[in-house]
Amino acid sequence: MDNEARLLAAMAASAAPGRDPGFTLAVLHAAERYRYRQQALRSVLRMAGLAAAAAGLALPLLGWIASHPAGVLNGLVGSASLMVIVGGARLMSARVTAVLHR
Repeated sequence: MDNEARLLAAMAASAAPGRDPGFTLAVLHAAERYRYRQQALRSVLRMAGLAAAAAGLALPLLGWIASHPAGVLNGLVGSASLMVIVGGARLMSARVTAVLHR
């Protein structure tokens, strides 16, 4: 029975129709599938933007590396250190949150 037939049958009935768990699950499944597709599309577009930005910066960075190798090395070490600090802070924050929610 399609949706239009269900609607017509419900309107013609003298009492409210009984709940149909299959229909409810189908509606929830369709809503989740739509939400997942939207989220996946946003994620793909975000990653494509980051890839385009990285590709656009690659050529100037390669030219700058050739003329200033010591500065690039210092920058890489500094940025790697910051990434380790931020990653550790996020990991500890997640662990503390998980322990507090027990």
